[in-house]
Amino acid sequence: MRVLFASSEVNPYMKVGGLADVAGSLPGFLAEAGCDVHLVMPKYETAKWNGIAFQEWGSVYPPMGYGREEAQVYYSKISRNLTLYAVRNGAYFAREKPYDSPDDMRRFMFFAKACYELARALEVDVVHANDWHTGLLPVFCRVYGCPKDPGTVITIHNLAFQGEGDWDDFLYSSLPWDTFNPGGVEYYGKFNILKAAMMYADRITTVSPTYSREIQTPEFGMGLEKVLMARRDAIRGILNGIDYDEWNPMTDALITSNYDVERLDKRIENKRSLAARFGLEYRPETPVFGFVGRLFEQKGVDILIEATKRLVEQDVQVVVLGTGAPQYEEALRSLSHAHPGKVGAKLAFSNLLAHEIYAGADFFLMPSKFEPCGLGQLIAMRYGAIPIVRAVGGLRDTVTEPVTGLVFWEYSASELHAAMERALEIYDNPEAFLAMRIRCMTADYSWGRSRDEYVSLYKEIAPGR
Repeated sequence: MRVLFASSEVNPYMKVGGLADVAGSLPGFLAEAGCDVHLVMPKYETAKWNGIAFQEWGSVYPPMGYGREEAQVYYSKISRNLTLYAVRNGAYFAREKPYDSPDDMRRFMFFAKACYELARALEVDVVHANDWHTGLLPVFCRVYGCPKDPGTVITIHNLAFQGEGDWDDFLYSSLPWDTFNPGGVEYYGKFNILKAAMMYADRITTVSPTYSREIQTPEFGMGLEKVLMARRDAIRGILNGIDYDEWNPMTDALITSNYDVERLDKRIENKRSLAARFGLEYRPETPVFGFVGRLFEQKGVDILIEATKRLVEQDVQVVVLGTGAPQYEEALRSLSHAHPGKVGAKLAFSNLLAHEIYAGADFFLMPSKFEPCGLGQLIAMRYGAIPIVRAVGGLRDTVTEPVTGLVFWEYSASELHAAMERALEIYDNPEAFLAMRIRCMTADYSWGRSRDEYVSLYKEIAPGR
């Protein structure tokens, strides 16, 4: 089965969020399962290609408004069944960062059109688009057709980002006028790419079962809940996995001391190193709570700060790594200054420090307001940092109290604080704490199960099924 898998970011070449992790892992596992996978991403000038030797595939010329523009396509064989394609256009992808340009709608419409032309040339069986950046792929396949009439999938990684524009943006889509209606690409007078993808794709997937249900409600639907409810029969919630070869405390070169469930005594050296990294005194008997993530309301940073203020009255240490909203950065800076021996904050992005927190913290905090899937809790479990999560999205699907972590439901500082207090009770019981840590480390959230669900879904919609 030949699959075109399109994403605006792919780890390790370009990563901004969890989408890159999925696009960097799932295609490889699909290839191992026998799919002939053609992975497509933009050829960003700032991407880290890690020595990949690209060859010229050729050019395609997508229509843009009233003319056509060139997309130069390069490719490299990554493995037996996996080929990486990079779409180049200096005007669109020679930027300092992949997103947040005023013309993002036009840039990614161009990319989606280039992917469509590539799908036509490759005569694929399945087209798999991800988020709004490639959301026009299923639309083009349905409206203009494609050789072999491939089945189409749109995966929603975060419904908060929809690719919404106005009439001028629609003109650049080159779609027929009659598609601009409530049953097509129009939504309350706007051109909405993600909504269009939902209307035209054969299947809509989300990155966790709970999130697939949540987005059909007003609380989590981001205004599109009625559209999703109308297509509920086409929606599948498939939980993301993590690559256990990449996230392996026994082989991780970025942590101080390697370990596994049979050698947990070696993990203590990572706790010592973590304290030093954050300017804290190393106290082996003191529990360390860690947080890694963007400092925005979605991640629950407001209630995290308030809960930490209450918790530091006890013998605990808290380390926070991330950047984001200025008010949260300032609040964390003030908190660390007020409690220099208990709170450490690094207001930066650091892959090294993230690994140190996973490997050295005793508990890992994810008090998210909403979380489509979440990878942090899965990585933390793999490394033996027991997760404390709010019961939303993929967090609810992967963490169970009292088996593999601490869970709270109401979005409030008091409920988070109560969960952290329960964590302290477990920490004070060495046998219970060790048992929970081992259950976390031995839980299986690898890509194997998720891959099989995607392969089954592809078979449902591929030609000749």
